[in-house]
Amino acid sequence: MSIEQRLAILYEPLQAAPAAKSAEQAFALICRTLEAVEAEFCPVPPTSPAPKSFDGRMYSPQMDSIKVRDDGSWWVITRRHRIAIRQDGGFVIYRVMPAKRLVEEFQKRGGQP
Repeated sequence: MSIEQRLAILYEPLQAAPAAKSAEQAFALICRTLEAVEAEFCPVPPTSPAPKSFDGRMYSPQMDSIKVRDDGSWWVITRRHRIAIRQDGGFVIYRVMPAKRLVEEFQKRGGQP
């Protein structure tokens, strides 16, 4: 199954999941869901630690790719995506396009008012 197909599958359980109430919970939800989708649908076995170059499998973002901002929000950098996680647990996943333009691919509201 292609990475694009697996990404489409990833967004279904993320949408169905209860809203996270913090940035930490949102990040854990994203990682847990990604790992479950890859375990079921990716033909490439996982390696630990995650490889530095692309091997055909999606891995959870590494801690050194997370920037926690003063307001409690997180900016997460992955190979082809950027994830903005708000303090309330809401998040937006952007795809990096040519010329480093970001296009919104998925969003979820947080559980805090």
